Amino acid sequence: MRSARTSEPCLNMEVPATLTSFQEPALAFVENSSVGVTSSSAHDGITTSSLPDSTDPAASELSNSRPPTDRGSVGQPDLDSLSSASGPKRHGDVLLVDDNDHDSYSCDESVVSESEDEIEVAKAKLSMLKLEEPVIEDSHQYAQAIVCRPAVGQRGRVIPLRANFFEIRIADNGLPIHQYHAEIHHPGMRTLDRDESRMIFWKIVEDNPPIFRQHFAVAYDGGHQMYTTERLPFGDSITLETHVCLARDSSRGTRCGITLRYTGSILLEDMSKTQRSLNDGTVAPLQVLDIVIRQALTCPLYNKSKLFYSWKNSCYRLPGNGHPALNLEGGKEMWTGFFTSATLGSAFRPLLNVDVAHTAFYKPRMSCIEFLCEILNERSHGYDTRPQRGRRQEGISGLSADRLHADSCLSTNELRFFAESMRGLRVRASYQKGSVRVYRVNGVKGPANVMSFPTRDDAGNEVMVTVADYFAARYHRLEFPSLPCLHVGPPARNILLPLEVCILDSPQKFTRKLTDRQTSTIIRASAVDAIQREHNIENLCEMAGFRDDPFLQSFGIRVDTKMIETVGRVLPPPQISYGIQKQDIITPKDGAWPVEHQRLYVPAECLSYSIFALVNPKEQPVLQKFCQFLGQKAQQMGMNFPQWPEFVRYGRDVNDIERMFHQTARDYRSSGRQCDLVIVVLPSKNSDFYMTIKELSDMRYGVMSQCILFKSTQRPSPATCANLVLKMNMKLGGVNSRLVADQITAKYLVDRPVLVLGIDVTHPTQAEERIGMPSVAAVVGNLDMMPQSYGANVKVQRRCRESVVYVTEAVRERLLAFMAATHRHPERIIVYRDGVSDGQFAEVLREELNGIRAACGMISQDYNPPITYVVVQKRHHARIFCQNQRDMVGRAKNVPPGTTVDTGIVSADGFDFYLCSHFGIQGTSRPARYHVLWDDNKFSADDLQAMTYHLCYTYGRCARSVSIPAPVYYADLVANRARCHLKRHICDIRDGGSSCATTSTRGPQPSHHENNNDSQMQNFVAVTECFKQRMYFV
Repeated sequence: MRSARTSEPCLNMEVPATLTSFQEPALAFVENSSVGVTSSSAHDGITTSSLPDSTDPAASELSNSRPPTDRGSVGQPDLDSLSSASGPKRHGDVLLVDDNDHDSYSCDESVVSESEDEIEVAKAKLSMLKLEEPVIEDSHQYAQAIVCRPAVGQRGRVIPLRANFFEIRIADNGLPIHQYHAEIHHPGMRTLDRDESRMIFWKIVEDNPPIFRQHFAVAYDGGHQMYTTERLPFGDSITLETHVCLARDSSRGTRCGITLRYTGSILLEDMSKTQRSLNDGTVAPLQVLDIVIRQALTCPLYNKSKLFYSWKNSCYRLPGNGHPALNLEGGKEMWTGFFTSATLGSAFRPLLNVDVAHTAFYKPRMSCIEFLCEILNERSHGYDTRPQRGRRQEGISGLSADRLHADSCLSTNELRFFAESMRGLRVRASYQKGSVRVYRVNGVKGPANVMSFPTRDDAGNEVMVTVADYFAARYHRLEFPSLPCLHVGPPARNILLPLEVCILDSPQKFTRKLTDRQTSTIIRASAVDAIQREHNIENLCEMAGFRDDPFLQSFGIRVDTKMIETVGRVLPPPQISYGIQKQDIITPKDGAWPVEHQRLYVPAECLSYSIFALVNPKEQPVLQKFCQFLGQKAQQMGMNFPQWPEFVRYGRDVNDIERMFHQTARDYRSSGRQCDLVIVVLPSKNSDFYMTIKELSDMRYGVMSQCILFKSTQRPSPATCANLVLKMNMKLGGVNSRLVADQITAKYLVDRPVLVLGIDVTHPTQAEERIGMPSVAAVVGNLDMMPQSYGANVKVQRRCRESVVYVTEAVRERLLAFMAATHRHPERIIVYRDGVSDGQFAEVLREELNGIRAACGMISQDYNPPITYVVVQKRHHARIFCQNQRDMVGRAKNVPPGTTVDTGIVSADGFDFYLCSHFGIQGTSRPARYHVLWDDNKFSADDLQAMTYHLCYTYGRCARSVSIPAPVYYADLVANRARCHLKRHICDIRDGGSSCATTSTRGPQPSHHENNNDSQMQNFVAVTECFKQRMYFV
């Protein structure tokens, strides 16, 4: 076998390939197993961790003998000075203390891994300490203690702005609103949806004019809340009934009722003139405003409601009449509407946030057979237009509805996929003349000519008859008797309907995960420049008809039709350093800076790498040219990078990926060579390929991997290669660039021992909940004082719980890692927390702040650094627009990077601000909202806004600022990576490996009972120990 390090400009080719040596700087190429972490032999004073697999002798190869990458002199003292006789384990430049070892920063109780009981003991000890801020156990107390705004910021260039908020004007003297609890009654056992509840409610209102004298002076939320402008003429409660025809009931209709119970009154008034605290009861009036403002488009008694469909806080225009929907394929289409939400701005001024809304709906009144063909062909990437020769045995993927045979049937995989797609949908059945019934689908059963049920013949004898025969005798012969039946109606009843007699009911919102292609289609369709979006929002306000809305008039409410104007400030960008020379310092322009000709601040060392190519071996010349370009660019940017890979291996599928890793590990072990990196060339975006690679590299073999699409290797531009080098350098322990400290960051952030934490929790979708997916929490913390390098912890916890359950353990590990790398205690902790809604502030703050303090108490009883806790929100509908053309940047006419708003549209008495830190390339930029919940550091608005903005320039994967601080971005990457690993394992257990992924990449699988075990779930997301201090997630 020819070595790739010869001067010959050629690649080592083997088909199929095997590798030879992997190496992660200061890490071992190890194989993970469920047994746990065991120590391997030390080499050159560095002990690595390995997870040997007794069944695979090739997996525990290659202890790394090279020293860790030096991250520079700033905050990075010589690690050898921390070495002790007992020899602590060293991974990269982070020390991990053995269970029997203690470093100078640890208290006696401090160990690397502790139980939940020990954490609770630490919290109990912490409660007895005299802290600067008391530990508060009650969420209500935290709600009272949330930080107030110190003052508005002054730093930066003033810029006039408009925001998509419209002022709500309320009658001068206010209006008392009477509140009722509404309970809808239906004789059936099923649960009514909001549309059915509204139909019953407004039918009762219409039938009872003595009670409801003014129809438009009533507002109903579709659930249990009703509001009126005057007290209704009855005592504390009343029950009313009416006859109503619901689509899911029989054609004869049903006797339904409502019980109204008076609960009190609310004074609807201009809160800017009365309220001085959010705790004084402003929530109820805001709820009234929300419901009343959307009432006209949800009330069937108002003609305009027939043009819209309401879903939560949004109203969508029904397709047709000059408003066509956008086809998304797969039986779905995109509808356009608008979002509204009442809120309080500064000085408690009531505002209405209005924004464009786009979402996916199922195609209205589509036949279930057409829907079946569309979703199967979406899954198989399009219709097969080739002429068919002969008859298919089973399976209809690739066929349209008009090409089905009379005996067409589904394969097992198609049936499973179709059943998952149909579950919970509403269908309309009209096989009986003059009768249309709507059912909810419970599941999908077998073919109509197979599924049978007992019935009586003409003689009165009980016989079994198939669904197909029954329909042929009673109604008409089925055209496709071999297609499956739908199980509908009450789950306990065996109501089976053939596909061809059902159509999808409309409207039905698609609430599951869209495919990447559908998501891209929606993004392209909805991405308009800022000027156009501003016009669209104002047009939507006209379409909503706020000006002549009878409900608003009855409740004494008026909504302005012009956006409010406010002022913002454009913060100056930080300077970026790529070296020690003055010419290496760059000032970004429009949130970006050139990187192709820069040298990395701390280049990593890569002495050997190999390539796995999932493409045709005939593409060798393309890969050879790519490797040449990549090597030249890496060396130009300062990396010690080989000109050619050691080996190039070829494969086609998931099994080939595992085989290449396995054979490579064996070959490297036998040759004694080392490899730093595996570059995997993918033919196209394929999540199964990608997650298989990451699982093998991150969790089993402990070697860094870098994926790239084949099309990117065909014409490798300098920019493409430079971006690739940035990612590889971080993964291998290097630092791409660093911030140049200014007056603020030098005092609080850069070159200071400050621990910056990014925390994120991802929750399962509805479909994932059904297979037992838990939530995943990720905690990311810096390992240096620049801060540029980060390590991560991942924890699995009970699903849909927002606060991080194991935050104490995760933060303690981040503290130990920071202290081991810098030899300093963090003098302050700054937490950026993603994914918390306003209603969860108090609960999450209480649990996580106490957990962080407990982690500090486990380091030392007198260690109590000041903590600042900031929530980062991206899922909101606030948009800001430049008033002046000269201030707009880019083709999308967005606000410039650094635009900060902390007046006008911010909360009335909290410490929050909007910051647009990135350059909007496509569509209208969405600013991030930052809400400071706790601040022991007593930062001013200017200080915190500047630090937050500067952290958006430390995201190492690209040479531009990003929309949120880098640690939050990294936490999101870690959590999503772990979530994908978890889903693959659970799918394998649930389906026996027949879907989601192959089981061959993961060895023996646990039983389904173990699926519910927390420790087993944690093993599913556990990366090799050494990866916790490496940026494997970039």
